[in-house]
Amino acid sequence: MIISAMNLKGGVGKTTTAMALATAAEREGKSVEVYDCDPQSSASFWALLADQNNDSLPFSVTSANLATVRRAGIQYRRNPDKWIFIDCPPNGNIMDEAAEASDFVVIPTGPGAADVVKTIETARTLTKREVFYGVLLTQVAANTLSFAKAQSEIEDADLSYFDHQVRRREGLRNFFGNSFGDDLFGYEEIWDELKEILRNDEEIHYAG
Repeated sequence: MIISAMNLKGGVGKTTTAMALATAAEREGKSVEVYDCDPQSSASFWALLADQNNDSLPFSVTSANLATVRRAGIQYRRNPDKWIFIDCPPNGNIMDEAAEASDFVVIPTGPGAADVVKTIETARTLTKREVFYGVLLTQVAANTLSFAKAQSEIEDADLSYFDHQVRRREGLRNFFGNSFGDDLFGYEEIWDELKEILRNDEEIHYAG
């Protein structure tokens, strides 16, 4: 299975999403690998720092390019024995390649207005290409105007979205450069939703 974390906007939690979901998959006994396609190399630096902190990640992180992603699409799409999580850059041809290769695309987004605008653009692009996706609200503070507005705009745009959100918690930021502890900060629920989608072979709230 190939899952991409993708958004045309940077700083919305793509790397954290890829790493947390990879951790959840590994803890269920899946064979897991993360592909780092972002020139900033955030996932690769995360793994490097974890090694230096004697807290190595339980899966490998591979620097990937167009050919790497295309090969993965040939070998692992729809393959339940191998799980590839792709951390995508916010632009470039590799986003198109990852979308084509993926079984499902997670679109993480913060609740800010600029985040939501780019999220809608990303989702509509994927819809035109008939790529299954789900918008995932991250860095959310419950009972705030920004959260309510973002949720409303996503629904009004008729996008596919996850029922659960990832709350804004300081502890989550502190895991960069370390493996996750017992608490996956809400990504456990996202992982469960993702498995259900793939099991049923349909999107959450599919907009069609």
